Amino acid sequence: MEEPITNQDQPTRSRRHRRPASEDPFFALRNILNIIFMVLAVIGVIIYLVAEDNTIGVYIIIGAIVLKMVECCLRMLH
Repeated sequence: MEEPITNQDQPTRSRRHRRPASEDPFFALRNILNIIFMVLAVIGVIIYLVAEDNTIGVYIIIGAIVLKMVECCLRMLH
């Protein structure tokens, strides 16, 4: 009779293509850019929905998207 396979019997998978956070020199910068992106996106949507002139909210959202693109470029370069 076979014994059931437990988690201890299964081999662990390693992700070799990812660097640990301690090795990535841009990790802290990317986190800061992500936080700024999220804050600007929320502020931009609120201003877009509340203000009579929607263009300011659109500009803030576009600025947030530019920051996100910078963060993505940093991630792809490493």
